[in-house]
Amino acid sequence: MLKNIVKSSLIGASVGIALGYLAAIVVSYQLRLGYFMATLAALPERVGGEMNAVLFQTAICALLGAGVNVACKMAGQKTWTPRKRALWASVSLAVGVMASAGVVIGMMK
Repeated sequence: MLKNIVKSSLIGASVGIALGYLAAIVVSYQLRLGYFMATLAALPERVGGEMNAVLFQTAICALLGAGVNVACKMAGQKTWTPRKRALWASVSLAVGVMASAGVVIGMMK
């Protein structure tokens, strides 16, 4: 079970990072800036540089992706009762969101 959770977390983190970069590409294209804007415009000022901003946004995308993927994996367990599936899916999603919030709070200080 733990092996499946770790595998789902790694896959979810990868997908979360990919979706974050895809969203950045779409937003940069829609704003017609003429260049790739990897993060929000005000984020580098808040976190102390562009590299920190990219790492910050990547960490958030990875944590959210991992949390959502593990929640989906838990919700899809056919051998568990519906109550147990809902409980574990909710807990894993909450952990992913709280971890992301912890990164946000930690980097904004």
